[in-house]
Amino acid sequence: MTEVLGVSVGASAVRMARPDVRPQNSGRMGFHHDTVDAYWERAEDLAAESIGVVLSQPGDGGPVQATGVAYRDQQQFGEIQQAMASQRLYNYRLVPEARAALQYLEASGELGHFGTVGIYDLGSSGLTISVIDRGTGQVLLAERTIDISGDDFDRLISDNQLAKQGVDIADNQELSEFTARCRVAKEQLSTSGAVCLPGDGGVILISREAFESLVTVPIEYSARLVRDVISRSPKHVDALVLIGGGARIPLVGSILDAWIGLPVITPADPESVAARGAALLATPVADAARRAAPAPAPAQGVRQSAAEPASLSGAPEWLSPEPAAEGPADSKRKVRGAVLVAGGLVAVAALGLSLGYGGGATEPTSAPVDTTVPITAVPTTPRTTVPPTTAPPSTTTAAPTTEAAQAPARTNSEPAYVPPAAPAPAPAPPPLIPGLPQIQLPQIQLPPVPVIELPRF
Repeated sequence: MTEVLGVSVGASAVRMARPDVRPQNSGRMGFHHDTVDAYWERAEDLAAESIGVVLSQPGDGGPVQATGVAYRDQQQFGEIQQAMASQRLYNYRLVPEARAALQYLEASGELGHFGTVGIYDLGSSGLTISVIDRGTGQVLLAERTIDISGDDFDRLISDNQLAKQGVDIADNQELSEFTARCRVAKEQLSTSGAVCLPGDGGVILISREAFESLVTVPIEYSARLVRDVISRSPKHVDALVLIGGGARIPLVGSILDAWIGLPVITPADPESVAARGAALLATPVADAARRAAPAPAPAQGVRQSAAEPASLSGAPEWLSPEPAAEGPADSKRKVRGAVLVAGGLVAVAALGLSLGYGGGATEPTSAPVDTTVPITAVPTTPRTTVPPTTAPPSTTTAAPTTEAAQAPARTNSEPAYVPPAAPAPAPAPPPLIPGLPQIQLPQIQLPPVPVIELPRF
């Protein structure tokens, strides 16, 4: 049998499983388990280092030929890739935790005749609820929350014990060490009625009954979440499987059994189910030696080598910028420039009209000027313009001087002298701007000069 290794990366521990090449008396496949505490280190880095150590040592069936690593979400997918690359490890495959768990449950035969199952995975960092179709292996629905976790249970025990002892630990290092001992007490309460753990920070003394009174409310909250996910599932859920370290707490199974109304299955060693399933899904990567960079995250439920080099084409759509075409963008900029220049000419013409057109002084108006009038292109041929008609002579006469008063008066039949009006200047041709559509500017006509009647001598 090919020696394989399965790994699950939790927030507080890295679990490794290797199938036993020797058959078990029960006929089922056995596993060798190893757990590395990651409470003080980054779990992904510790997992990569641990895998490197295991691969350097031969096992019972020879060296490890394939490694499968279960990941929780896409963020952890990338973190595991980086950690493995830093250790120069490329012969591994990343698989979703839900699919790895289903693979082991199928191999162990614990699912029986159930078709669609829900998986309740309560770990130290949070709770993941998944609905999986056994026929296709597809994850139909998945929800994750950090409102309930094994770390929360540890803090509840820590607060309870410190309050009983009347101790306030101000040092963060001492508080972390005390909380770590509370986690050990929580794990022992899964099989014991009471726990007493002495230590430098004080004695931890707690019973299972007291512990259950602390965690009943958050567990009931998780049961409500399970009912909500099941109600939104596209297929009817036949059973609920409990995995993760939190599945060892007896109160979790009893509350879910009472609240959900479905068969509740808790496999042996529920915290290592994902690692065992990852070992069953591990297959060698043929060209791992030539791989220098990890691959992008695959879709949920799809098995893919983490050693495939990352490329821009495999990145998410929101991260992949679309290349801009130079031609259309440049032409758009030219059109926008032409429109802006034409708009400026129209605004200048409108300003000239408001200042000088119409003869006398103009009064200010409160009505806004609409500068968004449509611009129409006109042919470049000069338009034929009609000269403006001469305004009728004004009847206003200047006051006569003294000499004019002494002149002989003219008769009524004798016409008064009227000087000829000056001809109006020809309108200037419309301005032409190269490269822009020809715009016909309005013709501005100046008012006629008032005619002053001079006296005759």
